[in-house]
Amino acid sequence: MEASDTAAPSVGRPRAIARSAAVGLLTVGLGAGVHALSGGSLPSLPILCALAAFAALVATLVGRARVPGWGVLLLLGAGQQVLHWLLGGLAPGPVTVASGPAVHHDGDVPVGSGAAQGHSPEVMLMLHTHLAVALLLGWAALRFPELRARLERHLRSGSRPPTAKGTPVA
Repeated sequence: MEASDTAAPSVGRPRAIARSAAVGLLTVGLGAGVHALSGGSLPSLPILCALAAFAALVATLVGRARVPGWGVLLLLGAGQQVLHWLLGGLAPGPVTVASGPAVHHDGDVPVGSGAAQGHSPEVMLMLHTHLAVALLLGWAALRFPELRARLERHLRSGSRPPTAKGTPVA
């Protein structure tokens, strides 16, 4: 057994893992929220929990790989797209096949109940809300160390104004 095997893990490592897992959980939570607010249906709670656990695992692995900022944004955007497909595909309800000329595909296109082909305003709203979640989470994940340092400096500096001893504080 080498000395490096017995060394205690660094203090920052559990925090980094927890931060990555939180990004994964927020990805699914916010993605599911905007999916529902945009008119999409959601799968059952056990399926959502499984998706959240999988997203936390993937985010933890990506966080340990030290992906560059553009890669994080790309992965979050792709994750929102996959999440959109999974939320719509695993949601309860009949799925039919719409026949006729497809707008972007050759042949029949499977669609959810009540969905229409083409780019309806509802589909574009769904696209934009999922994109907004990906960009917001990407920004927060990339700026977290800076935001955390700023908050710690603010708390250490003592945000309370100095008062004289015995002076009532209003």
